[in-house]
Amino acid sequence: MDDNQRMQADPGMAQRVRSYDWGATALGPMASWPQALRTVVDIILSSNLPMVMAWGPDAQLVYNDAYAVFAGGRHPYLLGLNVLAAWPEVAEFNQHVLDTTLAGRPLSYKDQPLVLFRHGHAEEVWLDLDYTPLRDGDGAPRGFLATVVETTARVNAERAYHRAREQVELALDAGAVIGTWLWDIQADRVTADSRFARTFSIDPAQAAAGVPIDVFTERIHPRDRPEVEARIRESLQGAPYRCQYRIRQPDDTYLWVEASGRCEQDPNGKPTCFAGLMVDVQERKLSEQQQRTMINELNHRVKNTLAIVQSLAAQSFSGAPSVESAAEVFNARLISLSHAHDVLTREHWLSALLGDLVEQMARSHNFRGSERFDIEGPRVRLSPQNALSFAMALHELATNAIKYGALGNRGGGVRIHWRLGEADGRRVLYLDWVEHGGPSVRPPERKGFGTRLIERSLNPSRNGAVCIDYRESGLACHIAVPLPEVAAEPGVLL
Repeated sequence: MDDNQRMQADPGMAQRVRSYDWGATALGPMASWPQALRTVVDIILSSNLPMVMAWGPDAQLVYNDAYAVFAGGRHPYLLGLNVLAAWPEVAEFNQHVLDTTLAGRPLSYKDQPLVLFRHGHAEEVWLDLDYTPLRDGDGAPRGFLATVVETTARVNAERAYHRAREQVELALDAGAVIGTWLWDIQADRVTADSRFARTFSIDPAQAAAGVPIDVFTERIHPRDRPEVEARIRESLQGAPYRCQYRIRQPDDTYLWVEASGRCEQDPNGKPTCFAGLMVDVQERKLSEQQQRTMINELNHRVKNTLAIVQSLAAQSFSGAPSVESAAEVFNARLISLSHAHDVLTREHWLSALLGDLVEQMARSHNFRGSERFDIEGPRVRLSPQNALSFAMALHELATNAIKYGALGNRGGGVRIHWRLGEADGRRVLYLDWVEHGGPSVRPPERKGFGTRLIERSLNPSRNGAVCIDYRESGLACHIAVPLPEVAAEPGVLL
């Protein structure tokens, strides 16, 4: 076959090689090439394997179409180039190849890592490389023939596989992964490891031998089963499988798990087998539920607080002699509400000690440690709602006593005593606020906001009672409020 016939039969690199101006290089025109060189070039251009050769004093490259694909953006200017100049980033490696093959010795590398610039940026690649010395008619080594097979995809896949296996092993050791299963769909036999079987309360020996899938699904929580079955049907059509559900345990509790897997299909699209693994997500689900509860509780508290603030603003500014005086009253009430929030926050909003609220009221009005208060009562914990109500009531009573009553400049005092009792089978808190030593008191012509706040927050639907007595010796407020059960520390009287 002459050169023209070869060019028509072998387009691409065969045409490039035969049309290249070799006469301008150290190799000279192709017609003058030795037969050994021409034969090797024919072998390279006829091969489907990525092959390249370096020949002559300038170690010039000749390669085929498969190698051109490997070369990427370096093709086609690599043709006829010195091997060291062609791949400068691996010049040291190629120099060793030249030295070895020109000495007549072959070289071979398996999964050789190299960093190449094939597309304008650095790429880490892995290659299987085989170098064979090329000799002239006299038997002298003149270059090399190389077979270059890129194994990057396989190496990366193996690395990813090993990383995944390590992660699975770590998860298994940590107890996160419960187990794995394989469902033979045509035979309807599910085989599973012992951890998976025990989670479903199934004999591990039976699971290892294979049981129908219904044996497993009947252990799933009834409310979760429709979702699981829907996800399985989707997976049988080719969708990835992922589903969270609860599994009944021997003690009739339920364990939250997350299962994931994929269904394999035959060439006709018919599902054949379904493999997957299951992870314990009990703590995560409990944490999510707790978070939702906290968010709902926070929303509830915010709404309640906004309602209180709205009421405080409306009453503080309604009928006030001036904006300044109304703002002063409103700010004082907001500060009192804030102090109550501080007490509840310290207790994680589970409850608050009544004694802490009383002490907080005294401090906020600069009466801390004062003999003007006679405080006495057992440790009683209030619900958050009751705590806010008592805090606002105590603030209004103290503010009124400072302006008009026993806590003014005349040196009077207040007795704050409380006790626990029972009425109709319910615990009831009785609190007395009794002023003494102040100016004489007489009933107001109309109820102020403070009085209405005390009565509304501590009396209505809670079946409590608030009685305000305007005695000549000083104001007395008697409060009786049923108490709900609240969270408390061990040993704390509720």
